[in-house]
Amino acid sequence: MHLSKLIYVLKALDTQTFKRFGEYVNSDYFKVPKASIQLFQHLEKVYPDFRETKIHPTAISAKVPNLKTAVKQAKAGTELLKAFENFVALEDCQGNERNKYWHQLNSFNKLHLSEQFSKLYEKAQDELDKCPDQDVDTFLYRHEFTELYFNSFDGKLGRSSQNDITPILKTLDEYYALKKLRYLCEAINRKNVLGIDFASDHIQMLLEILKPYDNERYPYVHLFINVFRMLSAKTYEDSELPYLALKQTASRFDKKVLSSGLTECVESAISSCLFWSAQGIENAGKEYLWWIEFKIKWNLLLDNGKITPIAFRNIVSSATIYGKNSEWIRQFIKVYSQNLPAEERDTNVAFALGLYYYSTKEHSTAVRYFLNAQAKEEVVFNAIIRRWQWMSTYEANPAETDLLLNQALAFEKYLLRNKTEFHHYKAGFTSFITYCKKLISGCSKKDQLANIEALEMERHFPGKPWLLQQYNTATQRIRPFAEQTLV
Repeated sequence: MHLSKLIYVLKALDTQTFKRFGEYVNSDYFKVPKASIQLFQHLEKVYPDFRETKIHPTAISAKVPNLKTAVKQAKAGTELLKAFENFVALEDCQGNERNKYWHQLNSFNKLHLSEQFSKLYEKAQDELDKCPDQDVDTFLYRHEFTELYFNSFDGKLGRSSQNDITPILKTLDEYYALKKLRYLCEAINRKNVLGIDFASDHIQMLLEILKPYDNERYPYVHLFINVFRMLSAKTYEDSELPYLALKQTASRFDKKVLSSGLTECVESAISSCLFWSAQGIENAGKEYLWWIEFKIKWNLLLDNGKITPIAFRNIVSSATIYGKNSEWIRQFIKVYSQNLPAEERDTNVAFALGLYYYSTKEHSTAVRYFLNAQAKEEVVFNAIIRRWQWMSTYEANPAETDLLLNQALAFEKYLLRNKTEFHHYKAGFTSFITYCKKLISGCSKKDQLANIEALEMERHFPGKPWLLQQYNTATQRIRPFAEQTLV
């Protein structure tokens, strides 16, 4: 497409931003080349569709006399792209009041405008102190404004034994400590989910630096210290106190716009709930759903109008496992399936509908949807589909032992064929298959009771609670050995 790079960035602009860019281009102050202004004025008429017939070189040359050739149009487009880069930088600067203060203070200092510098410095520091979130940027600009002050012309003139640079060092330490603590929380998340290790040195020093700010006057710091304690806890019980402090802050929040700290902490809370849920803590799974509803309430579930397939699956799976009513599940699928990436929608919706019908106990229908869900490129997801399919088949008719055994054997072969892709997930699926085969093996009540005892001793794996429930139900149907021999 002609002018493809330029059209690509212009299409990304909403109506208001496109209008502001037009004002920038047409302003005499920014000195955009005349040919680029004329090109923009033509493109302005075909925004936002930019139909190819309207931006073809012949179409532009017919409407813009000074741009008769494709080469001239391309040059004008290049200059317009440069203007766009300057425009977005200016937009970002003007959209950040603190950043604007920094540039103004720096300019006043260079011009030796001491009175203006002092007044603006006091105003900027006062606004930082009044900031309700007291987030990372607040600590950053507190340090940068302090650094500007001590390096200003008047600051250098006033140096004495009473005027040292301790405030610069102190504010730098505080900013660094908060920034690193924030990333340590992310590193712990990644370790828990992906197994990526990290260096965890100087943690106690960071917490000591931030200790004066671990209170509700500094909500961002207070939140992330609790997040760190929650994520780094070795047991679920140790994680509960900081987790409840985080949840309490979230549930009490009553402003119109969610604070930056809470917005960032939501994902950590969700990761913690999923982590402990995967260890078999049922309450953590229910808490995960609480945070999902919190995200829905504050319009945080979608990322630029999209939901990731794994988030969509996790929500519907947890809702099914932890007892959300089937109408909640059906409504969630109806509303959010449209926000899945188009290329992955069919498979994920089929899987979700399988879960929905499983929740309504229409197990034969659930099986059909699980069969329709194909995820050939995602072996772990495919294995999850197979697990739910087996569970649905069993609940539809536990007497179909031949069919169930064949499915279990096919599942086992699938794990072997793709063993390198499963990594640490393989053990959970293997345990599930092992106990599924024992469940349908027709053992005596004594043997099945032994199987239940062995299953209870196993580390948690997905499907274990379901298997225990089915074993207990099946065992109740088996007559004692002595009674069977009498008959």
